Amino acid sequence: MRSYVDAFSPYWHPVAFSHELTGAPLAAHLLETDLVLWRTGTGVAVTHRRCSHRGADLSLGRVTPDGLRCGFHGWTYGVDGRCVRVPSQPGAPIPAGARVSAFRATERYGLIWVCLAPEAAAPLPEWPELEDGSMATVPLPLLDWNVSAGRMIEVVLDVAHLSWVHEGTFGNPEQQEVPPYEVERRPTGVGARIVYPALAPAMDDMPPRVDRTTLTYDVTFPFAAKLAFKPTLFYVHTVYAIASPLSEEKMRCFYFASYHPRLRNHFPDMFVKSELAILEQDRRVLEGVRPRAHPLDFAGEVHTPADRLPIEYRRGIIALRLGRPVDGPAPE
Repeated sequence: MRSYVDAFSPYWHPVAFSHELTGAPLAAHLLETDLVLWRTGTGVAVTHRRCSHRGADLSLGRVTPDGLRCGFHGWTYGVDGRCVRVPSQPGAPIPAGARVSAFRATERYGLIWVCLAPEAAAPLPEWPELEDGSMATVPLPLLDWNVSAGRMIEVVLDVAHLSWVHEGTFGNPEQQEVPPYEVERRPTGVGARIVYPALAPAMDDMPPRVDRTTLTYDVTFPFAAKLAFKPTLFYVHTVYAIASPLSEEKMRCFYFASYHPRLRNHFPDMFVKSELAILEQDRRVLEGVRPRAHPLDFAGEVHTPADRLPIEYRRGIIALRLGRPVDGPAPE
């Protein structure tokens, strides 16, 4: 069994929204690794955050034409992590050990993604609707939860909790039964579709209203979930939750939605307010679950057919930890 860090280092994980990274360096954390990001003329550079000289925090430094300059003694690092300037000894050779680890970075969907391994085990999620101009998007504030990235994705996929946890937002407490549904297992993830009788809360003079909403789940391993909501008489909107593993028991979630451009005047504020309320309901429950780490088996839990989607997702994550194909025989 590979360690958590070793198992998920070869995947792309978001570490910041693109708009967060301006002219100054930016600190980040991923899989127990302290990182610093900065913009170059060709993209984004990312290295370990601690200067090899005296351990100073490079995110407190300054971006220069030569690279990232440490604010403690001026040592400057290029995009490959090698020190290119030691101001205190301008004529002497730069020590061979004067370098920091450098990592791969890319930008897509308004996020900065980092891979800690030399080669990525899989590409980024494919969400073309976010790039073809057909949809508008709105982000939520960053979600820092004391729970594993896998646990976060499981709660997004958990059909059976909707009527219990989300009462007062969209959950329908009168509809507790989960009808049978199918789960698609793919080499890159899992998917499913169900119809849920969502309950719109009472507003002004309007009573609560039930709307049979089609929920389409699409997960890209390891920690990216896409969930489309199609009400009966309204435009579809889609939420995207990418849980970035800070450690095995803590994650930072990048969460945003796409929606029809005709809703631009009203939807963003309404969505952020309602979705933050929904996610707070999830956080309160999820941070009380033990263990916080994503389980490596199903021992100690009792499941029903309603749990099939999160179960199949967990089987895929277990396969990744074991180094097995995720669409092969299901791990027990």
